[in-house]
Parts: sequence; C-alpha cells; structure tokens
Amino acid sequence: MARMKYLQLRANRFEFRFALPDDIAGRPFPMPWPEEIEWCVNRRSGRFKNELVKSLRTNDQRTAERAALPLIEEAHRLVDLARKSITDGPPAEIAPATIDALAAAHTARLMRNDEALRRKGLGLDLDTGAFSPDGAGMTDGDIAAYRAIVSSLDKLSRDEVAKMRGSEAIHGIINKSVEDAGIVLHPDDPAWRQLELAFIKAQRKAVQAITARLNGEEIASPDLPTTKAQPLTTALANWSQSNSRSARKPRQESINEATRAVQRFVELHGDLDVGKITKTHTREFRDALARVPKRLPHKLAKMRLPELLKNDLSAYEPRDAQTINKSLNLLAGVLTKAEKDGHFDAASGWSNPFYVTFDVSTMEKGHYEPFSVGELNKLFASPVFVEGKRQLGGKGEAAFWFPVIALYAGARRSEIAQLRLGDIRTGGAGIAFIDFNDDGDDQNLKTTSSARSVPIHRDLIAAGLLDYVAARAKKAKADDPLWAEFTSPIGPKAKLWSKWFGRYLGEHAVDSPSKTFHSFRHTFKRACREAGLTEEVHHAFTAAVNFLQSGGYRRCPPCGRHRPRGHPA
Repeated sequence: MARMKYLQLRANRFEFRFALPDDIAGRPFPMPWPEEIEWCVNRRSGRFKNELVKSLRTNDQRTAERAALPLIEEAHRLVDLARKSITDGPPAEIAPATIDALAAAHTARLMRNDEALRRKGLGLDLDTGAFSPDGAGMTDGDIAAYRAIVSSLDKLSRDEVAKMRGSEAIHGIINKSVEDAGIVLHPDDPAWRQLELAFIKAQRKAVQAITARLNGEEIASPDLPTTKAQPLTTALANWSQSNSRSARKPRQESINEATRAVQRFVELHGDLDVGKITKTHTREFRDALARVPKRLPHKLAKMRLPELLKNDLSAYEPRDAQTINKSLNLLAGVLTKAEKDGHFDAASGWSNPFYVTFDVSTMEKGHYEPFSVGELNKLFASPVFVEGKRQLGGKGEAAFWFPVIALYAGARRSEIAQLRLGDIRTGGAGIAFIDFNDDGDDQNLKTTSSARSVPIHRDLIAAGLLDYVAARAKKAKADDPLWAEFTSPIGPKAKLWSKWFGRYLGEHAVDSPSKTFHSFRHTFKRACREAGLTEEVHHAFTAAVNFLQSGGYRRCPPCGRHRPRGHPA
C-alpha cells in the first residue's frame, strides 16, 4: 500500500512531516511574529524551522492519512503566512521628530495652497454662478464663498481639537502622508494615534492662519522641506541592495542580522533619520541589547524592546559582548553606506555614532586550538573515514570530504559547503585546484580578498576527490552544487552540518569547546609554519583577514602530514 507523501513511521507511530520551502526554512523570523505561525518558529534558534513535525499517535496507516489531511492544508496556509511575514517585515515604529515633520508639512501645504488660491482667484460670479478666473486675485464672489468654507473648516478643526478625535478626512490625509514618506506602520502601531493628534493640531494651526489672512493679516507660509530625510530602515534597504558594480553586496546572513538589529533600534528609538542618530541613542541601544538574554520564551521574545526590558530577565543566560558588538558594527556599516551616498555632507566632522562597541578581552573571544596528531588519528580512524559510514546529519559525502578538505586546504566550513562542481578545475600545467569564489547566487566569502585558488594536495587526489568530482559531473552541471545535499539556501544547512560534526568529533576524537571544525584551519596554519612557509604564502592559501588575526593561530608541535586511513568506494 503506497504511503502518503507527508507520513513517516517512527517508533511504530506515524508522524506528519512537512518540509518548509527553501525560501522560508532556516531564515530569521520577523519579531514579533504573528501568533498564527507559532508552529513554524524555532524560538531557541530565532529562525523558522526546517520542517513541521507532529505525531499522529497511531500505527494504522489509513487513520494516519485521514489525520494528516487537515495538517497538510494547515501547513500550506502557514507557509503563505510565513512568506507574508517575511515580505511585509516587522512592524515599524516612527520617531516623534518624524511625526512632527509630517504634521508641519501638512500645515505648510494648507497655507501654501491658500496663498496660491487667493493670488490666482476663481473668478466666481455669485449672480450667475459662473467662473471666469483672470489670475488677478479673488473676486467678491470668491472671497465670500471662501470665507464660508473656511468658517466651516474653523468649526470642524475646533471640534477635532476639543474632542481629540480626527475626522475621516484627517485619517485619509495621514495615510497619504505616511505612504508618501515611504513609512510602513503596523495597523496596531500606537504611532497612528500620535499622528492623529499631531495632524489635528497642525490643521487647526493652518486654519487659524488662513482665517487671520482673510481678516487682512499678513502671515507667511512655512517652507516645505527641500530634501527628504532618510530613515534608518531606508538606509538599511539601500545597504542591503547595493546597485554599484564595485560595491560588494552583503551576505544574506548579514542582511538578516542587520535587519534584526535595526528592528530593535526602531523599537527603542523609532525610525530616526540617520542624520539625527547620536551616540546617546547608540549607547542606550547598546546597553539595552546587553540586557537582552540569548534565548527567551515565546511570551517574552515577541515583545518589543522597551516592553521586554520592564521584565526581570536575570534568570536567563546573558548575551555575549561580541554578539552585541557584531550588531553595532553591522549598523555602523549601514550608516557608512549612507555617508558614501552623501547623507552627511552637511554635517561637518560627522563620525559614525554606532562605533560604541564594548571592549572585549582576548580571553572572552572565541579561542580555537589546532588538533593534535593523536586527535587527528582518532578522527580519521572513525567509521565515516574507515568504514564508509554515512550518518543522516553528515549529509552524504560531505561527512567525509569537509574535514579532509579543511585539513589540507585550510578552508572555512562555509567556503567548502558552497563549492560548485565547476570550482574544481585543472590549470594549464595540469595542476588540479579548488577555486574559492563568490560568483554563484548563493556563494559568499568573508571578504573580497578571500577569493583564491588552492592547489589540490596529492593526498586528496589519492583519497578520491577528483574521482568524486568526475562521478558528480555525470549527473550535474558545472554551476550545480559540488555536494548534492547542499542546495540553496546553503547557510542553514551548513550550520546544521556543523552541529552534527561537533557531536561526531566529541564521540570519536575529542570533546572540547576549543576543538571544533575551525580547528582544521588552525592545524593547517600550524603545519605551514612548521614546514617553513612564509607568512605571505600561507596567508595566500587561507585568505586570512590580516596578519593580526593570523597571529591568533598558536604554534604547536608539528603534526606532519596526515592522510585519511580509508575512503568509501
């Protein structure tokens, strides 16, 4: 009997399993997320799940299929909601200064329109009702009709101020002003009420001035703003979508993290014009982030920052200073892009207000050790490398080749995971090499200088790397992933793979916080030094960010060359 697509038998019980689409799976979710998509969200990781799972509590297939039908419909509905939440983004707040500016612009428009109307006139003839404008000011009929209209508006504006409640006309004006300014507000955002009160007062101020003009007083019209302010959210969008050929677009992961940081800043201070952001704002933001724990239960995690900080959060694990600094540096990058676009030209001596990071001692920074010879021997004598075992979390041949390539090429996990079939090449001299680049849609490098070509070590060739590439080439094109399981989006899959490798490493070789996949890179650097290679040469191999960073790779006893003891057929 054929089994329904979304059913899986596990421990003699059927489960409903629905893989989320790649455009959702593993992505950071908008905060606060809608209650309806709770099932899609992994609160601990702060991302959408990769899969929806629910036990059907039966081992009868027909019963399980009936129970799965409404879940399939619900899962597709949640996918639509999740996509909408990603597209719409988080609820945006609006700065008080922006509200004041929008209201002032409304006053200015009303007064300038009044001035233009009286200067031109309508040429109304009260006896015939005909209009014959001559452009030379108002006729007696014009002024009489206009006074009646303004008198009505005067009463309406008085009533609105007295009741502190705007008419439908005011609400329409507010909606258009917000839309024209490119501001997106959640329907429940309290800023709507603040806008309503500000526009009521602005309209009253304009009507008072127009009434005084009709009584012969000379009152100048305010100037309309000549330039548009750039809210932080707009600056973020410009930074995320670089249109310059020479500008390197940020990685999607960085964009997601910066979006989350901007959202938190907006929750605290509003969507300020970038020119109005001061170090007072950013220090308050930094200190507020320091009070937000790493992980929170859903009830707290969905709160906006000011509301969240009213709670006692002392029971939760605090956030690392480096994590906070990363958020600040991303926002500094957003403003640096705005500076290059000329948004601070009028501000003499401008300095980036987000350069307020915490001082982090060397001991607090992530510290990784190279592997010892004994640890490498244990690892490469384990089932994956000797018996050809392939565990689910290891994602097929990636379980074997990721560690081996990292050891012999000093490459980062992300660089290996994103390799395309065409990135394994042979040069004119017959030397096979790996081309680490960011040419593909889902390929990103840590820095522009990380692009490099690294010769393939003879041990990798002997272990069968080129044979694997040749076999893969029979089934895939040059721009397809080198590793079949690492289709786009690669980032979430690579992180899950790292978790698997961490468990595998701890079980078979060494269980230490300082020994991770990144230790292969340190091991390679150490071997290069012990082999007498110059700094310039092994920096070229590994694309180390700078010499200072490289100094963090400690010298240890030489490990010599190590070849995997086995390779699966």
